[in-house]
Amino acid sequence: MKAIFDNVKSKTRKKIKVIGKETYINQRTGFLEDMQVISVEDRDANFHKLWLQHIVLSLDIVGNQKMRFVFWLLEQMTPDNLIPLTQRQMAEQSGYSLETVKRVIPALKSSDFLAQINQGVYRVNPDLIFKGGSNYRMNVLVQYQAYSGKDDGVE
Repeated sequence: MKAIFDNVKSKTRKKIKVIGKETYINQRTGFLEDMQVISVEDRDANFHKLWLQHIVLSLDIVGNQKMRFVFWLLEQMTPDNLIPLTQRQMAEQSGYSLETVKRVIPALKSSDFLAQINQGVYRVNPDLIFKGGSNYRMNVLVQYQAYSGKDDGVE
C-alpha cells in the first residue's frame, strides 16, 4: 500500500474566506476596534482517504494471496477512481495470471469494492478510498452508485 502514497504531497489546500468587519475589544487598551476578519480553512484534497471498515470487508473476500494484485489495481487508479484496463491488460501489466485476475475482479465487484463502467473500465468505490475534496468525492460517488446499481442516494 505504501506505493500508492509515495507521490502524495504533504500539503493541504487552504480556503480563504473574507468574513467582513467585526468589532472586538482590544485586551491591551480595553477599547472597541473594528477589524477585518478572514477565515482560513485547511482542506485535505491531496491525500487518499480510506474508509477502513468498508475496505477490510471487501478485501477479506479476496483473500491474502490476491492482496498485492488489489494494491496494484489501486496504483492504476485515476483521480476519478477509474481503472481503464481490460482484465487481459491487467494481467499483462501486473504480471499476475489472467486466471487470477478473472477470480479477483468478480470478487471485488460482488463485495462492492469496484463497479464495471463499461468494457475495460472499472471504478473503485469512493466510499472505500478516494483522493480529493469532499465535494469532488460526492460527485464520483454518485457516478459510482449509478453504475453499481445503488441509486438510493448518498449517505
